[in-house]
Amino acid sequence: MSTHTVPPARDLAPGGNVHLPTPPGIVRRFWTRHPHVADTLIVLIYAVPMVLTLLLNSLDADPPPVRDTLLNAALVLLLATALFFRRRMPRLVLAVTWVGLLSFADYGDAYLVAQLLALYAVAVYVDVRSAWFGFGASSVLVSLAVWYSTDSVNTPWLPVAITMSIMMLAATLIGVNTGNSKRYVISLLDLAAQLTRERDQQAQLSRISERSRIASEMHDVVAHSLSVMVALADGAHAIAPKDVERSRAAMLDVAATGRRSMTEMRRLLGVLDAGTEPAPRAPQPGIDQLADLVESFRSTGLPVVLERSGRPPDNPSVQLTIFRLVQESLTNVLRYADTPTHVVVRLKSAPGTVDIAVSDNGRPHREPSAHSLGRGLIGMQERVAIYGGTFEAGTGLHDGWRVHAAMTFEIEK
Repeated sequence: MSTHTVPPARDLAPGGNVHLPTPPGIVRRFWTRHPHVADTLIVLIYAVPMVLTLLLNSLDADPPPVRDTLLNAALVLLLATALFFRRRMPRLVLAVTWVGLLSFADYGDAYLVAQLLALYAVAVYVDVRSAWFGFGASSVLVSLAVWYSTDSVNTPWLPVAITMSIMMLAATLIGVNTGNSKRYVISLLDLAAQLTRERDQQAQLSRISERSRIASEMHDVVAHSLSVMVALADGAHAIAPKDVERSRAAMLDVAATGRRSMTEMRRLLGVLDAGTEPAPRAPQPGIDQLADLVESFRSTGLPVVLERSGRPPDNPSVQLTIFRLVQESLTNVLRYADTPTHVVVRLKSAPGTVDIAVSDNGRPHREPSAHSLGRGLIGMQERVAIYGGTFEAGTGLHDGWRVHAAMTFEIEK
Protein backbone atom coordinates (compact mmCIF):
# COMPACT_ATOMS: atom_id res chain seq x y z
CA MET A 1 0.00 0.00 0.00
CA SER A 2 1.55 3.27 -1.15
CA THR A 3 1.66 6.35 1.01
CA HIS A 4 2.08 9.99 0.08
CA THR A 5 4.02 12.39 2.24
CA VAL A 6 2.45 15.81 2.63
CA PRO A 7 5.01 18.63 2.21
CA PRO A 8 5.57 20.80 5.28
CA ALA A 9 3.57 24.00 5.52
CA ARG A 10 6.70 26.12 5.14
CA ASP A 11 7.25 24.61 1.68
CA LEU A 12 3.85 25.83 0.54
CA ALA A 13 3.95 29.32 2.02
CA PRO A 14 3.56 32.18 -0.45
CA GLY A 15 6.89 33.45 -1.65
CA GLY A 16 8.73 30.28 -0.67
CA ASN A 17 10.45 27.86 -2.99
CA VAL A 18 9.33 24.35 -3.69
CA HIS A 19 11.75 22.06 -1.85
CA LEU A 20 12.81 19.21 -4.12
CA PRO A 21 14.45 15.97 -3.00
CA THR A 22 18.22 15.73 -3.24
CA PRO A 23 19.42 13.62 -6.20
CA PRO A 24 20.59 10.20 -4.98
CA GLY A 25 24.24 9.23 -4.93
CA ILE A 26 27.33 11.23 -4.09
CA VAL A 27 29.01 10.34 -7.38
CA ARG A 28 26.01 11.38 -9.47
CA ARG A 29 25.76 14.70 -7.64
CA PHE A 30 29.48 15.30 -8.22
CA TRP A 31 29.25 14.75 -11.98
CA THR A 32 26.10 16.89 -12.15
CA ARG A 33 27.84 19.80 -10.43
CA HIS A 34 31.09 19.45 -12.44
CA PRO A 35 30.19 18.63 -16.06
CA HIS A 36 33.49 19.95 -17.46
CA VAL A 37 35.40 17.50 -15.28
CA ALA A 38 33.38 14.65 -16.78
CA ASP A 39 33.97 15.93 -20.33
CA THR A 40 37.70 16.24 -19.74
CA LEU A 41 37.87 12.77 -18.25
CA ILE A 42 36.09 11.26 -21.27
CA VAL A 43 38.46 13.06 -23.64
CA LEU A 44 41.47 11.71 -21.71
CA ILE A 45 40.08 8.16 -21.60
CA TYR A 46 39.67 8.26 -25.37
CA ALA A 47 42.77 10.22 -26.40
CA VAL A 48 45.46 8.72 -24.12
CA PRO A 49 45.10 5.09 -25.34
CA MET A 50 44.95 6.30 -28.97
CA VAL A 51 48.12 8.36 -28.60
CA LEU A 52 49.94 5.46 -26.92
CA THR A 53 48.81 3.14 -29.73
CA LEU A 54 50.14 5.53 -32.37
CA LEU A 55 53.47 5.84 -30.53
CA LEU A 56 53.88 2.09 -30.16
CA ASN A 57 53.05 1.52 -33.83
CA SER A 58 55.58 4.15 -34.90
CA LEU A 59 58.26 2.36 -32.83
CA ASP A 60 57.42 -1.02 -34.33
CA ALA A 61 59.91 -2.90 -36.46
CA ASP A 62 57.69 -2.29 -39.46
CA PRO A 63 56.25 1.16 -38.75
CA PRO A 64 53.49 2.64 -40.93
CA PRO A 65 54.31 5.55 -43.21
CA VAL A 66 54.92 8.84 -41.43
CA ARG A 67 52.12 10.48 -43.39
CA ASP A 68 49.59 7.90 -42.20
CA THR A 69 50.76 8.32 -38.63
CA LEU A 70 50.41 12.10 -38.82
CA LEU A 71 46.95 11.82 -40.41
CA ASN A 72 45.79 9.42 -37.72
CA ALA A 73 47.22 11.67 -35.01
CA ALA A 74 45.39 14.67 -36.48
CA LEU A 75 42.18 12.64 -36.62
CA VAL A 76 42.56 11.57 -32.98
CA LEU A 77 43.15 15.19 -31.96
CA LEU A 78 40.08 16.31 -33.93
CA LEU A 79 37.82 13.65 -32.38
CA ALA A 80 39.12 14.26 -28.87
CA THR A 81 38.54 18.00 -29.20
CA ALA A 82 35.05 17.40 -30.58
CA LEU A 83 34.15 15.08 -27.71
CA PHE A 84 34.86 17.85 -25.23
CA PHE A 85 31.96 19.85 -26.75
CA ARG A 86 29.53 16.95 -26.98
CA ARG A 87 27.14 18.57 -24.46
CA ARG A 88 26.94 21.96 -26.15
CA MET A 89 27.11 20.93 -29.83
CA PRO A 90 26.13 17.24 -30.02
CA ARG A 91 24.96 17.34 -33.66
CA LEU A 92 28.22 18.91 -34.84
CA VAL A 93 30.26 16.41 -32.81
CA LEU A 94 28.33 13.53 -34.44
CA ALA A 95 29.10 14.94 -37.89
CA VAL A 96 32.79 15.22 -36.99
CA THR A 97 32.92 11.58 -35.85
CA TRP A 98 31.66 10.50 -39.28
CA VAL A 99 35.08 11.56 -40.56
CA GLY A 100 36.57 8.72 -38.49
CA LEU A 101 34.27 6.23 -40.21
CA LEU A 102 35.74 7.19 -43.57
CA SER A 103 39.13 5.91 -42.37
CA PHE A 104 37.78 2.67 -40.94
CA ALA A 105 40.72 0.62 -42.18
CA ASP A 106 43.11 2.21 -39.69
CA TYR A 107 42.15 1.98 -36.01
CA GLY A 108 38.52 1.53 -36.95
CA ASP A 109 37.44 0.12 -33.59
CA ALA A 110 38.97 3.07 -31.73
CA TYR A 111 37.27 5.58 -34.00
CA LEU A 112 34.00 3.75 -33.42
CA VAL A 113 34.27 4.61 -29.69
CA ALA A 114 34.01 8.32 -30.54
CA GLN A 115 31.01 7.50 -32.74
CA LEU A 116 29.25 5.71 -29.86
CA LEU A 117 29.89 8.61 -27.48
CA ALA A 118 28.54 11.10 -30.04
CA LEU A 119 25.35 9.06 -30.61
CA TYR A 120 24.81 8.87 -26.86
CA ALA A 121 25.28 12.65 -26.54
CA VAL A 122 22.75 13.40 -29.29
CA ALA A 123 20.15 11.15 -27.63
CA VAL A 124 20.71 12.73 -24.20
CA TYR A 125 21.18 16.42 -25.00
CA VAL A 126 19.04 16.91 -28.15
CA ASP A 127 15.97 14.74 -28.70
CA VAL A 128 14.88 11.24 -29.68
CA ARG A 129 14.24 12.07 -33.34
CA SER A 130 17.76 13.42 -33.84
CA ALA A 131 19.18 10.36 -32.06
CA TRP A 132 17.45 7.90 -34.41
CA PHE A 133 18.38 10.00 -37.45
CA GLY A 134 22.01 9.96 -36.31
CA PHE A 135 21.87 6.21 -35.73
CA GLY A 136 20.49 5.60 -39.23
CA ALA A 137 23.10 7.80 -40.93
CA SER A 138 25.91 6.26 -38.87
CA SER A 139 24.76 2.72 -39.71
CA VAL A 140 24.78 3.51 -43.42
CA LEU A 141 28.20 5.13 -43.25
CA VAL A 142 29.75 2.32 -41.20
CA SER A 143 28.34 -0.28 -43.60
CA LEU A 144 29.85 1.56 -46.56
CA ALA A 145 33.17 1.95 -44.76
CA VAL A 146 33.32 -1.75 -43.86
CA TRP A 147 32.34 -2.79 -47.39
CA TYR A 148 34.93 -0.49 -48.93
CA SER A 149 37.81 -1.44 -46.64
CA THR A 150 37.18 -5.20 -46.36
CA ASP A 151 38.15 -7.89 -48.81
CA SER A 152 34.68 -9.24 -49.56
CA VAL A 153 36.08 -12.47 -51.03
CA ASN A 154 38.16 -13.61 -48.07
CA THR A 155 36.36 -11.69 -45.30
CA PRO A 156 32.57 -11.17 -45.38
CA TRP A 157 31.77 -7.53 -44.60
CA LEU A 158 28.11 -7.88 -43.64
CA PRO A 159 28.61 -9.50 -40.19
CA VAL A 160 31.14 -6.82 -39.28
CA ALA A 161 28.72 -4.05 -40.34
CA ILE A 162 25.89 -5.66 -38.38
CA THR A 163 28.08 -5.94 -35.28
CA MET A 164 29.04 -2.27 -35.52
CA SER A 165 25.41 -1.28 -36.05
CA ILE A 166 24.32 -3.26 -32.99
CA MET A 167 26.91 -1.47 -30.90
CA MET A 168 25.64 1.90 -32.16
CA LEU A 169 22.06 0.78 -31.53
CA ALA A 170 22.95 -0.06 -27.94
CA ALA A 171 24.58 3.36 -27.44
CA THR A 172 21.52 5.06 -28.96
CA LEU A 173 19.06 3.13 -26.79
CA ILE A 174 21.01 3.88 -23.63
CA GLY A 175 21.18 7.55 -24.60
CA VAL A 176 17.45 7.71 -25.42
CA ASN A 177 16.57 6.16 -22.07
CA THR A 178 18.89 8.50 -20.17
CA GLY A 179 17.80 11.53 -22.18
CA ASN A 180 14.11 10.83 -21.65
CA SER A 181 14.72 10.55 -17.92
CA LYS A 182 16.60 13.86 -17.89
CA ARG A 183 13.94 15.59 -19.98
CA TYR A 184 11.21 14.21 -17.71
CA VAL A 185 12.97 15.52 -14.61
CA ILE A 186 13.50 18.91 -16.27
CA SER A 187 9.81 19.08 -17.19
CA LEU A 188 8.91 18.28 -13.56
CA LEU A 189 11.23 21.03 -12.34
CA ASP A 190 9.71 23.49 -14.81
CA LEU A 191 6.23 22.46 -13.69
CA ALA A 192 7.19 22.92 -10.04
CA ALA A 193 8.59 26.38 -10.79
CA GLN A 194 5.46 27.29 -12.75
CA LEU A 195 3.19 26.08 -9.94
CA THR A 196 5.25 28.11 -7.48
CA ARG A 197 4.83 31.24 -9.58
CA GLU A 198 1.10 30.60 -10.02
CA ARG A 199 0.75 29.98 -6.28
CA ASP A 200 2.45 33.28 -5.47
CA GLN A 201 0.41 35.12 -8.10
CA GLN A 202 -2.81 33.64 -6.74
CA ALA A 203 -1.82 34.64 -3.22
CA GLN A 204 -1.03 38.16 -4.44
CA LEU A 205 -4.39 38.39 -6.23
CA SER A 206 -6.13 37.16 -3.08
CA ARG A 207 -4.37 39.82 -1.01
CA ILE A 208 -5.29 42.54 -3.51
CA SER A 209 -8.92 41.37 -3.57
CA GLU A 210 -9.09 41.27 0.22
CA ARG A 211 -7.52 44.72 0.53
CA SER A 212 -9.99 46.06 -2.03
CA ARG A 213 -12.86 44.57 -0.06
CA ILE A 214 -11.53 46.04 3.19
CA ALA A 215 -11.01 49.42 1.51
CA SER A 216 -14.64 49.37 0.37
CA GLU A 217 -15.78 48.45 3.87
CA MET A 218 -13.62 51.21 5.37
CA HIS A 219 -15.03 53.72 2.93
CA ASP A 220 -18.59 52.82 3.93
CA VAL A 221 -17.82 52.92 7.64
CA VAL A 222 -15.81 56.15 7.61
CA ALA A 223 -18.06 58.03 5.18
CA HIS A 224 -21.22 57.10 7.09
CA SER A 225 -19.80 57.72 10.54
CA LEU A 226 -18.14 61.04 9.75
CA SER A 227 -21.20 62.34 7.94
CA VAL A 228 -23.46 61.45 10.83
CA MET A 229 -21.03 62.86 13.40
CA VAL A 230 -20.61 66.13 11.47
CA ALA A 231 -24.36 66.52 11.11
CA LEU A 232 -24.93 65.79 14.80
CA ALA A 233 -22.15 68.16 15.86
CA ASP A 234 -23.54 70.97 13.67
CA GLY A 235 -27.00 70.39 15.09
CA ALA A 236 -25.69 70.34 18.64
CA HIS A 237 -23.84 73.62 18.05
CA ALA A 238 -26.91 75.23 16.52
CA ILE A 239 -29.28 74.35 19.38
CA ALA A 240 -26.82 74.73 22.25
CA PRO A 241 -27.91 78.29 23.19
CA LYS A 242 -31.62 77.31 23.14
CA ASP A 243 -31.74 73.74 24.40
CA VAL A 244 -28.72 72.52 26.32
CA GLU A 245 -30.19 69.09 27.03
CA ARG A 246 -30.84 68.32 23.35
CA SER A 247 -27.36 69.58 22.52
CA ARG A 248 -25.85 67.25 25.12
CA ALA A 249 -27.92 64.34 23.79
CA ALA A 250 -26.67 65.06 20.27
CA MET A 251 -23.08 65.07 21.46
CA LEU A 252 -23.66 61.74 23.22
CA ASP A 253 -24.89 60.40 19.88
CA VAL A 254 -21.68 61.70 18.31
CA ALA A 255 -19.62 59.80 20.88
CA ALA A 256 -21.67 56.62 20.43
CA THR A 257 -21.31 56.81 16.65
CA GLY A 258 -17.57 57.34 16.99
CA ARG A 259 -17.20 54.34 19.30
CA ARG A 260 -19.14 52.10 16.91
CA SER A 261 -16.96 53.29 14.05
CA MET A 262 -13.79 52.64 16.01
CA THR A 263 -14.96 49.10 16.78
CA GLU A 264 -15.65 48.39 13.12
CA MET A 265 -12.34 49.92 12.03
CA ARG A 266 -10.39 47.83 14.56
CA ARG A 267 -12.12 44.73 13.27
CA LEU A 268 -11.25 45.55 9.65
CA LEU A 269 -7.69 46.65 10.35
CA GLY A 270 -7.12 43.56 12.47
CA VAL A 271 -7.36 41.51 9.29
CA LEU A 272 -4.44 43.46 7.79
CA ASP A 273 -2.10 43.19 10.75
CA ALA A 274 -1.61 39.60 11.86
CA GLY A 275 1.06 40.56 14.40
CA THR A 276 -1.28 42.43 16.74
CA GLU A 277 -3.83 41.10 19.14
CA PRO A 278 -6.90 39.97 17.17
CA ALA A 279 -9.85 42.33 17.27
CA PRO A 280 -13.02 41.15 18.99
CA ARG A 281 -15.24 39.18 16.66
CA ALA A 282 -18.67 40.55 15.83
CA PRO A 283 -21.31 39.59 13.26
CA GLN A 284 -21.47 41.64 10.08
CA PRO A 285 -24.40 44.07 9.93
CA GLY A 286 -27.49 42.88 8.10
CA ILE A 287 -31.16 43.62 7.57
CA ASP A 288 -31.89 43.45 11.28
CA GLN A 289 -29.66 46.47 11.79
CA LEU A 290 -31.40 48.58 9.12
CA ALA A 291 -33.82 50.05 11.66
CA ASP A 292 -30.95 51.22 13.87
CA LEU A 293 -29.17 52.59 10.81
CA VAL A 294 -32.21 54.58 9.73
CA GLU A 295 -32.69 55.82 13.28
CA SER A 296 -29.10 57.08 13.40
CA PHE A 297 -29.81 59.21 10.32
CA ARG A 298 -33.10 60.42 11.78
CA SER A 299 -31.18 61.68 14.81
CA THR A 300 -29.31 64.04 12.46
CA GLY A 301 -32.60 65.54 11.27
CA LEU A 302 -32.84 63.56 8.04
CA PRO A 303 -36.51 62.54 7.47
CA VAL A 304 -35.96 58.90 6.56
CA VAL A 305 -38.78 56.37 6.14
CA LEU A 306 -38.05 52.63 5.92
CA GLU A 307 -40.49 50.51 3.94
CA ARG A 308 -40.01 46.73 3.87
CA SER A 309 -42.02 44.00 2.19
CA GLY A 310 -41.53 40.29 1.74
CA ARG A 311 -39.33 37.86 3.59
CA PRO A 312 -35.72 39.08 3.78
CA PRO A 313 -32.96 36.79 2.45
CA ASP A 314 -31.14 34.56 4.92
CA ASN A 315 -27.78 34.82 3.15
CA PRO A 316 -25.42 36.91 5.38
CA SER A 317 -23.47 38.20 2.38
CA VAL A 318 -26.62 39.44 0.68
CA GLN A 319 -27.75 41.08 3.92
CA LEU A 320 -24.39 42.82 4.27
CA THR A 321 -24.64 44.08 0.68
CA ILE A 322 -28.14 45.46 1.34
CA PHE A 323 -26.99 47.16 4.53
CA ARG A 324 -23.98 48.78 2.81
CA LEU A 325 -26.11 49.97 -0.11
CA VAL A 326 -28.59 51.65 2.20
CA GLN A 327 -25.80 53.04 4.38
CA GLU A 328 -23.90 54.54 1.46
CA SER A 329 -27.05 55.93 -0.17
CA LEU A 330 -28.26 57.66 3.02
CA THR A 331 -24.74 58.98 3.65
CA ASN A 332 -24.77 60.57 0.18
CA VAL A 333 -28.18 62.08 0.88
CA LEU A 334 -26.89 63.53 4.14
CA ARG A 335 -23.77 64.94 2.50
CA TYR A 336 -25.06 66.20 -0.84
CA ALA A 337 -28.85 66.71 -0.75
CA ASP A 338 -30.15 70.27 -0.24
CA THR A 339 -32.63 70.18 2.68
CA PRO A 340 -34.64 67.10 1.67
CA THR A 341 -38.09 66.79 3.20
CA HIS A 342 -38.77 63.20 2.25
CA VAL A 343 -36.29 60.29 2.06
CA VAL A 344 -37.59 56.78 1.40
CA VAL A 345 -35.78 53.46 1.72
CA ARG A 346 -37.75 50.66 0.04
CA LEU A 347 -36.74 47.06 0.41
CA LYS A 348 -38.75 44.47 -1.51
CA SER A 349 -37.81 40.83 -1.01
CA ALA A 350 -38.96 37.73 -2.87
CA PRO A 351 -37.57 34.19 -3.05
CA GLY A 352 -34.22 34.52 -4.79
CA THR A 353 -34.50 38.25 -5.53
CA VAL A 354 -34.27 41.53 -3.66
CA ASP A 355 -34.94 45.10 -4.80
CA ILE A 356 -33.51 48.14 -3.01
CA ALA A 357 -34.41 51.77 -3.76
CA VAL A 358 -33.33 54.90 -1.89
CA SER A 359 -34.76 58.21 -3.09
CA ASP A 360 -35.04 61.76 -1.80
CA ASN A 361 -36.53 65.06 -2.97
CA GLY A 362 -33.60 67.30 -2.14
CA ARG A 363 -31.83 68.94 -5.05
CA PRO A 364 -28.13 67.95 -4.92
CA HIS A 365 -25.55 70.68 -4.46
CA ARG A 366 -23.36 69.18 -7.21
CA GLU A 367 -23.10 66.12 -9.37
CA PRO A 368 -21.10 63.13 -8.07
CA SER A 369 -17.37 63.22 -8.80
CA ALA A 370 -14.59 60.66 -8.70
CA HIS A 371 -13.28 62.28 -5.48
CA SER A 372 -16.58 62.37 -3.61
CA LEU A 373 -19.69 60.41 -4.49
CA GLY A 374 -18.04 58.57 -7.37
CA ARG A 375 -16.08 56.10 -5.25
CA GLY A 376 -19.18 55.20 -3.28
CA LEU A 377 -21.15 54.58 -6.47
CA ILE A 378 -18.39 52.37 -7.81
CA GLY A 379 -18.32 50.40 -4.57
CA MET A 380 -22.09 49.89 -4.65
CA GLN A 381 -21.99 48.86 -8.29
CA GLU A 382 -19.27 46.29 -7.58
CA ARG A 383 -21.22 44.83 -4.66
CA VAL A 384 -24.32 44.39 -6.80
CA ALA A 385 -22.30 42.96 -9.70
CA ILE A 386 -21.17 40.07 -7.50
CA TYR A 387 -24.75 38.76 -7.62
CA GLY A 388 -25.24 39.53 -11.30
CA GLY A 389 -27.65 42.36 -10.46
CA THR A 390 -28.34 45.77 -11.92
CA PHE A 391 -27.48 49.13 -10.38
CA GLU A 392 -28.73 52.60 -11.29
CA ALA A 393 -28.02 55.98 -9.72
CA GLY A 394 -29.11 59.39 -10.94
CA THR A 395 -31.58 62.23 -10.72
CA GLY A 396 -34.97 61.17 -9.37
CA LEU A 397 -38.49 62.21 -10.32
CA HIS A 398 -38.65 65.08 -7.81
CA ASP A 399 -35.28 66.74 -8.56
CA GLY A 400 -33.65 64.62 -5.91
CA TRP A 401 -31.36 61.61 -6.15
CA ARG A 402 -32.38 58.00 -6.59
CA VAL A 403 -30.37 54.79 -6.14
CA HIS A 404 -31.88 51.52 -7.32
CA ALA A 405 -30.37 48.02 -7.18
CA ALA A 406 -31.83 44.60 -8.00
CA MET A 407 -30.05 41.38 -7.10
CA THR A 408 -30.64 37.67 -7.58
CA PHE A 409 -29.16 34.93 -5.44
CA GLU A 410 -29.51 31.23 -4.67
CA ILE A 411 -31.91 30.25 -1.94
CA GLU A 412 -30.22 28.30 0.84
CA LYS A 413 -31.98 25.02 1.60
